Amino acid sequence: MKYIIITIALITSINLTAQDHFILEEGKVIWQKIYETKKSKEDIIAHFKSSGLFKLFRVEDGKIIATLRPQSIDKEDKKIAGTLPPPLTVKASYAGTVIIGLKDDKYRVTYKDILIVGNGEMIKKGAKQPFEQHYVNKDGKAFRISFNKKPKTIYNLAFNKTFEIEAPKQDDW
Repeated sequence: MKYIIITIALITSINLTAQDHFILEEGKVIWQKIYETKKSKEDIIAHFKSSGLFKLFRVEDGKIIATLRPQSIDKEDKKIAGTLPPPLTVKASYAGTVIIGLKDDKYRVTYKDILIVGNGEMIKKGAKQPFEQHYVNKDGKAFRISFNKKPKTIYNLAFNKTFEIEAPKQDDW
């Protein structure tokens, strides 16, 4: 019985680690994820260019470099709503710099210089604060314990939803 519990705990911790796309590098938070796709590099560029997600958008050295417009977390998303999200995660938006590396059949999103943008409820409307101010310890060497509870999961879900190119649904009935 003891070995079964240890095995379940190990598998659970491996799964949690595998879902963690947050990196803390020199006191700065970076979110990074690789997506598989059947789209060509040109299709990926066209998708993100026409998505309306970005203020500034340029393609340079086979990469998309863009500035993400403030995005709100979808409070109606069942995965997020079921977690009882902390107020800051749903009462403020997120923005920042995005670099999308392109390769055949995949693309890698590196989201850095992440900002929390006020919507007027908890932070003054339009005010921008570094993500680290809320979620990284003062010494810049670790995430705050509160971040590792719910915000990390919620932001992972939201960022993934923002950057994933959904495949069109097939009508094969």
